[in-house]
Amino acid sequence: MKLLSRTTALALLTALGFAFAPTAFAVDIWTAGVNNTRQGWNKFETVLTPANVPRLKKIREFIVDEKIDVSPLVVGDKLYIFTMTNTAYVFDVNSGAQVVPPRQFASPFDPADIANPPGMGMDLHNMYRNWGITATPVIDVATNTLYVTTFNRPNKDASNQDRINLLWIVDATTLADKQPPVLIAGNADNGGGGIANGFTTPYQKMRAGLGLVTDADGNKAVIVSFSINGENPNGPGHGFVVAYDARGLNREAGFTPTPAIWNVTPGGGAGGIWMSGSAPAIQGADIYLASGNGMDPGTAAGNFAECFVKLRYTAGLANVDGGKPKLEVADYWAAFSDFARQQQNPQDFGASGDQDLGSSGVFLIPERGNLIGGGKDGILYNLNKDDLGKHSWNPHFNLPFVATYLPNAPNGLAGLPTTTQPNPDWPIVKLNRNLHAQTPNGKSVHIHGTPVYLETATQGILYLWGENERLKAYNFDFGTRRITGFRGEGAQFASGNMAPPGGMPGGRLVVSSNGTTPNTAVVWGVYPVQGDANANVVAGALVAYDARRVINGKLKQLFHSDANANNKLGAFAKYSTPVVANGRVYVGTFSNKVVQYGL
Repeated sequence: MKLLSRTTALALLTALGFAFAPTAFAVDIWTAGVNNTRQGWNKFETVLTPANVPRLKKIREFIVDEKIDVSPLVVGDKLYIFTMTNTAYVFDVNSGAQVVPPRQFASPFDPADIANPPGMGMDLHNMYRNWGITATPVIDVATNTLYVTTFNRPNKDASNQDRINLLWIVDATTLADKQPPVLIAGNADNGGGGIANGFTTPYQKMRAGLGLVTDADGNKAVIVSFSINGENPNGPGHGFVVAYDARGLNREAGFTPTPAIWNVTPGGGAGGIWMSGSAPAIQGADIYLASGNGMDPGTAAGNFAECFVKLRYTAGLANVDGGKPKLEVADYWAAFSDFARQQQNPQDFGASGDQDLGSSGVFLIPERGNLIGGGKDGILYNLNKDDLGKHSWNPHFNLPFVATYLPNAPNGLAGLPTTTQPNPDWPIVKLNRNLHAQTPNGKSVHIHGTPVYLETATQGILYLWGENERLKAYNFDFGTRRITGFRGEGAQFASGNMAPPGGMPGGRLVVSSNGTTPNTAVVWGVYPVQGDANANVVAGALVAYDARRVINGKLKQLFHSDANANNKLGAFAKYSTPVVANGRVYVGTFSNKVVQYGL
C-alpha cells in the first residue's frame, strides 16, 4: 500500500473536509533526531510495539557505494541514503528499488593521514579513503527541497589537498539541482576570520546535521555548522554556524545567497560545532547547540567554546544587503574552561583539554522549557532554555550529574536541586575526576550519541548510552521539570569487554511510540559490539528494549540483531543514528549498506 506523508495526508484531510480519510499515512523523518526538538522520539509509530518487536527480522539491505557516516532519512515511501563519495541514493522502502539513479554531487578526497602531507590529513586512524557527505542533510517536505552539504575537491582532477565546502539545493524527487550549489565561504560577522576553503588549513569539518529554521513569519533558513580539523584554543581555525535565508538560496527577487556567519571563538581558536552528528535544536528563530574544545568566555569574553549557546536568527530584508540574515548570541552557559582544567591536571595535559562539552547534541522539551545535553565527561545538564545561566547553574532545573555510569560512585544522585551543596569529589566539581584513569572501571565515559526522550501520560523518560557502559534510563518530572532519578539500564556494554581505557563512541539511540498510549514505546540502540569504533571498523548490533518496563533494575530486552545470524547488522557506523518509521527500522553501516528491519 502506498503511504502518504503526514504533510500530504493532513492537506488532503483539510481540502476534503475529512470526508475521505486516507487508509494510511507515513511519518516523515526529514532531519536528524526526527524533528527540530532533536528528542529522537517518533511519537507516531503505530506498527512496532513491545508485543511484536520480538518478531522483528531483517527485510532487506540497501546497497550503496561507500561507508555511511550520516543518518538516513525517510519521507513517504522514499529512503534517502548519503555516502562518503558525496553520493545520494533514493530507494523505494517497500520494493527496495532505486527511485532515481544515484547522484554524485562532487569529487571526494582521500582524508587518510597516510595519503596527505603532515597537517593535511583528516583521519589519523586511516579508516576512511573517501571523504564526502558527513552532515545529515535536511529535507523541506513542504517545498520538496533537499539541502545537502559536501566537502570535496573542486573537480576530479584537482589536488587531494584542494578542498571546498558546498551547499546543494536539490529537488527531493529527482535529485536535480533546483538552483546552482553555493560555496560556503566568507568572513564571520562577529570577526575573527572566515571559513577555510581550498588549501587553507586547518580545514573545516562538517559533522553536525543541517537544520531548517521557520520563523514566526514563515521565513525559512538552512543552518550549517562547522568544526575544525585540529583544535588550538588560541587559533588558527574556528568553529562556525552559518545561516542561509532560503529565499536567497532560491534567488528570489531582492535576495542573494549571502549567509550570516557566526564565529564561535573570534578572539581565540577552535570551538567546533560537531555534536557527534546531531543537529542544532531549533524552536522558532532560536537555535540551540553545544560547542567543543577551545577558547571559553571565562578566559576571554566574546568566545563560546565549551558552552551551550542559544543563537537568534533574524531573516533578511529584500534589497537590503542582498537579503542577508543575522545570527546573534541570545544566551549561553559556560560549562568549564579547558585552560583551567589543564592547570589543575598538568600530568595529563592533553586529555584535560579534550573533554568536549559538544561531543553530544542537545534536545529541547519546548512545552516544558528544558534544554538537555551532555559531553565527554559523561555529565548530563538540564538547563532552562529561557535562562541558560551564563556562568552559573542556578537557573538550571537540577544539579548536573554523571549519567553514563550512575548509580556508581563517585557521583551525585540524579535530580538534585541546584541549591544542593555538591561533594567536592563529585566530577561536576572535580572536573578531571572523569578522565578515564579515575572512573569506576578505568574506562572513558563520554556521551556521543544525543540523549533521547519520550513522554507517557504522567512523566517523561530520558535515555542515553555512554561509552563502555550500558544504556541508561532516567525519570523526568513534569511538575518540577527535573530529572528525578535513575530508572533502569540495558544489558550490553558498548565496545564489549575491552581493557581500559575502553572504546568509543557508545550507543546511538532513537525511541518510538504511538503517542502516550501504553504498551507502544520501544527504545532502539545501535552500538559497537566489541572494540574501539573510533579507530577501527568493528561489528555493530541493533538492540531494542521496552521503553517503559523495568524488571529488577533492567529494561526488558525485546530484540537483538545478533540473536539470529540472518539478522546481523554489519559494521558499526559511528555517526549514523537508526531511523524508525512506519513499521520499519533503518540502520546505516560501514558495510556500504542500510539495513531495513520489519515484521
